[in-house]
Amino acid sequence: MKSTKRIALIFLPFLAVAMIPLATYAQPEPSPITSVTEVEGVLNNIVRWAQIIFFILAALFIIFAAFEYLTAGGDDEKVKKAKNMLIYAIVAIAVALVAGGVRTLVRTFLETGT
Repeated sequence: MKSTKRIALIFLPFLAVAMIPLATYAQPEPSPITSVTEVEGVLNNIVRWAQIIFFILAALFIIFAAFEYLTAGGDDEKVKKAKNMLIYAIVAIAVALVAGGVRTLVRTFLETGT
């Protein structure tokens, strides 16, 4: 066992030196983003897509809550669960709308420099 470790310790530095020419062939590709405004554009696209996906999921969640409410059949526990689901979905939509507004507010504040 000790001889295997000794061989590995001797062989590893030689392997690392032998791999140096291969590393020179690994040329990084140039970034498609070249300015700060392009970074802002990419971030805006990510936020926009996240909001779209969020609103679609929230709408499906509201539909699911309505289905739960309609199929409760008078069971108070199921009705309470459906109402809570609906309230949470509406609150989540309100938070998402406020978050979009805060983003616009911060951007305006930073652009004016006040």
